[in-house]
Amino acid sequence: MMEKSTVYIFSCENYNVDEIYRKISLAVEDMGGINSILNYNNLDNQKKVLLKPNLLAPEKPDRATTTHPAVFEAVARFMKDAGFEVYYGDSPAFHSTETTAKKAGIAEVANRLGIIQADFESSSKVFAEEAKQNKYFNIAKGVTEIKNVISLPKLKTHGLTILTGAVKNQFGCIPGRQKSSYHVKLDNIERFSQMLVDLTMLIKPKLYIMDAIVAMEGNGPHRGKPVNLGVLLISKDPVAMDSVACGLIGLNPQKVKTVVLGERSGLGIINDIEVKGDLELKTIKKFSLPRRDVFISLPKWTRNLIEEFLISKPIYDYSKCIKCYECYEICPTRPKSIRIKDDGFPAYNYRTCIKCYCCQETCPTGAIYLKISPFRR
Repeated sequence: MMEKSTVYIFSCENYNVDEIYRKISLAVEDMGGINSILNYNNLDNQKKVLLKPNLLAPEKPDRATTTHPAVFEAVARFMKDAGFEVYYGDSPAFHSTETTAKKAGIAEVANRLGIIQADFESSSKVFAEEAKQNKYFNIAKGVTEIKNVISLPKLKTHGLTILTGAVKNQFGCIPGRQKSSYHVKLDNIERFSQMLVDLTMLIKPKLYIMDAIVAMEGNGPHRGKPVNLGVLLISKDPVAMDSVACGLIGLNPQKVKTVVLGERSGLGIINDIEVKGDLELKTIKKFSLPRRDVFISLPKWTRNLIEEFLISKPIYDYSKCIKCYECYEICPTRPKSIRIKDDGFPAYNYRTCIKCYCCQETCPTGAIYLKISPFRR
């Protein structure tokens, strides 16, 4: 039986770096200190740590698409004060790390504090011994070269996985367009979620600090609605953290496959969680969820039958489309399930679409949303 996990829930009304730093200090001290968490001792030759924020797309911090630079700065400062050489990195869905980090405000903090950008362009093939499904991953060299990883997820809704949080944040450790291939190979939510669990079990971040101060609901994870939730979550257990996050937004964690499969795989626990900090675990605001959530609670056989006819499909709002064609470029199917019409606007071939929602995730203007209607037409 797994021992009880602890999740710290702290109130943070705004992005005050000093206040965030103080809350991190309280949690880390209660856990036994940062050297204990990172399994560092004075005999180690290299005292390095890698910060892994969510850098999905180049958006300003107030859009709530990426980990806020104030959270990044507080963690970076804390680790530098502890004597660590601090690195950071992520592989965005479409754009370069440099472009995304600059727009998100992370690059400015990194340059000011002397935080080094790790290599997230090249990769190494790594065997995942504990994996239940995916035994090999191509992992960014910045991750394989630095043993201590601190994951800095952002609390957001997600078109495919419903919630993107602690477990899903490690997907950015797979460089660039390589991530798209997983959507083709793992063409249903259960298999895709198991892959995310296997990946997190391989990378094994030592600590998770979730930015839920301003979270995202609705058409997440890119162009949803920012919500002032006012919470900072800290834990060593990503499953427990995501389970608590679900509770804060009125979502049953049993509906989130990464949470359910994470517990089943031994990554963490859903229940019997010890909550510490200065807030109790209760719903702060019931979030608007992606439309595909309608069928999640149905029995599997019923859900499979219904989804043959009714399923959330991506829809274009051409009034918002700027013809950047990022949706076309990111589409992983071959041939692509998006074509460019004579008028220059993109259009879907729903017969070949695998419902990975990469297009909706990367669209820079929110011109793609999910809607339940007959899938094939």
